Amino acid sequence: MNENNKLQQTATSEEVVLKEVLSPLWDRRWKIILLTLLITLVVAVYASLLKSSYRASAILQIGSHKPTNTLSIKDAFNESTASWEQIKTQYELLRSRKFAERVVTRLNLTAHPDFNSGKYQESLMFWRNKSDDKETPSFNKVVEHFQRQLTISPIVDTELVKISFTSYDAELASRVANQIGQTYLQYQDEIHRASKESASQWLVDQLEELGKKLEASEQALQTFREQEGIVEVKGIAGLIESELTELTSSALKASKAVDDLKVTYQYIQKNRGNNTQLAELQEINHNPSYIQLRRSEEQLERKIDELSQRYGPKHPKRTSAEAELSSLRQNIVKQVNEQIFAIEKAYFSSLEKVKAISTRLNETKTEYLRISRLNNKFSQLQREVETNKELYNNYLIRLKETDAMGNYKSNFYVRFIDKAITPKAPVAPNKRLMVLMSFVLSAVLLSLIIIVRELVMDTLNSRRKLDNFQEADILAVLPKFKTTKSRCDNYQTDNRFIEAIRSLRTSLLLGQSKKPPQVIAITSSVPNEGKSTVALELARSFGEMEKVLLIEADMRHPTLYKTLKVDKFRPGLSNLLAKTHQINECIVRDKQVRLDILTSGITPANPLAFLSMKRFNMLIKVFSNFYDRIIIETPPVNAVSDAVIISRSVDSVLYVVHGTKTKREHITSGLRLLNQVDAPVSGVVVNQSENVDNEKYHNKYYLDTSNIIKLPVRKHG
Repeated sequence: MNENNKLQQTATSEEVVLKEVLSPLWDRRWKIILLTLLITLVVAVYASLLKSSYRASAILQIGSHKPTNTLSIKDAFNESTASWEQIKTQYELLRSRKFAERVVTRLNLTAHPDFNSGKYQESLMFWRNKSDDKETPSFNKVVEHFQRQLTISPIVDTELVKISFTSYDAELASRVANQIGQTYLQYQDEIHRASKESASQWLVDQLEELGKKLEASEQALQTFREQEGIVEVKGIAGLIESELTELTSSALKASKAVDDLKVTYQYIQKNRGNNTQLAELQEINHNPSYIQLRRSEEQLERKIDELSQRYGPKHPKRTSAEAELSSLRQNIVKQVNEQIFAIEKAYFSSLEKVKAISTRLNETKTEYLRISRLNNKFSQLQREVETNKELYNNYLIRLKETDAMGNYKSNFYVRFIDKAITPKAPVAPNKRLMVLMSFVLSAVLLSLIIIVRELVMDTLNSRRKLDNFQEADILAVLPKFKTTKSRCDNYQTDNRFIEAIRSLRTSLLLGQSKKPPQVIAITSSVPNEGKSTVALELARSFGEMEKVLLIEADMRHPTLYKTLKVDKFRPGLSNLLAKTHQINECIVRDKQVRLDILTSGITPANPLAFLSMKRFNMLIKVFSNFYDRIIIETPPVNAVSDAVIISRSVDSVLYVVHGTKTKREHITSGLRLLNQVDAPVSGVVVNQSENVDNEKYHNKYYLDTSNIIKLPVRKHG
């Protein structure tokens, strides 16, 4: 049972999706039919203007005079086996412009009317200028037209070639197809004869010129060798390159040594005369002699310390030890100075070494560049000699082959297998097919455009999109309708729209878990989504059983005055907030809609500041004591912040969106703004939706007024 239920649900969902896809086609069926018929009519008129084209074909055999076995198409163009490129050359020869010019000249096609008229029938072309008929087309245009109408089709695995020509004149088509075959042999003979006469002379001239070039290049190479004294350039370049590598390595090592000594040298210059600081250099304090002297100094200091404890300052032993210590310290200073001198000497020596290596390196680089230039010039001259020698040998071999083939004669011929006959029936255009295809393709294309447009629209225009909308609850889906004027010049709405508004009213009264909202704000994402109409009709619906006040808080672009036919500048909400008028002067009691209305009043310079007053909240509380329901129409959320401010003073916010125009990103953005201030958003009302069923029984149910009893209008006290 569960599987059956799942299958049934799947089938139902697929049916709903298919219905949503096809319903736009049904709604726009008359537009599709009208446009399809219009396109088909245009194509039919166009097809009726076209001339009929006739095609004649001749089949030729291209072969040679070999008496033995049947030749292939390759043997027809060469005594040896021909390549595929040579075979294709013969086909392209038949299509060539020069060949086309011969046929055009021989048949005098420039004077033929087929090449002087267009593709449309002259009897039906009432807009054609008669002066155009006197103009003769140029020879180049006739040749281009001829090539476009000519078709050369080789028959696979045979020596046969099919030549087809299409023309508006049936007799001309057969004449041209036959003339092409007759002209082909003469054209081939002329080409062969001209090439045979010029080939030998051309080769002789080329050999003479190449011989001079070869001799000149060899002389230039020899002269270069003698001038530069070159025997082996590559070996010398290799030696210099090795030397350059060694010098570069030595220069790097010498530079590193100078950098290392430079720091020590700068330290010496900075602390010159301060032996204590100089002795801290690693080169000095790690010297064995210096270390030995320091040890001796420490021993004498300990000895003097011991003697000072036993003897007086003038005791001979103590005096002798102190003199020895003084002498030792002088030796230490001398040792430090000697090491300093050695370091300085090594530094200056390293500088000189770097200079010498750099000089040698520069000289070697200059020599290497000179040898490289010589090598490049030598290679260039040597390549020129080798190239000229190779060209000379190739042309000499070609000349010998030409002399050996001097008695050869090509015997290409063209034999008609089937000559072209005058066609009886046209091959184009197929007018019936054109009209039929235009009708089918236009209908399919228009349907696809409508379906794709419906699918890509990022709006709530389908049941599937409504089910997938998770940002807020969908409270009601209001059908699309057109307002009409009655005899009394009052606007009347569709009965299905009124019933949908009543369903929204019921949802607000019974769908809330808590107390039904008393103060209801109605807003939207952007302008022109129908929030004013929804607010008015919802207020009218509540007015059937309650005392209702409709407040127009959209002071920037008020619209209710048009529907209610009141003065645009009459006192309203802005006047109450500014304390310029009393409540009884601002409220309009309209008998037609049976509710009290507070219009926006005079538009202030800053409506947001008016709505942010504490007086606005106080007015809402005062009105709550006198009215059962208060409905406030607010400006769009994404346009201004008025609706966000008003949402703090209401019990419920209804978010109106246009079913086919409002994009989902605008809806999400507006709801996000309201949720940021914890606005009491009850849900979304989809207005002007095309997804409400439009079947006949719905309309009959709503429009049948025979069983309706009119009750007297309840007066509000």
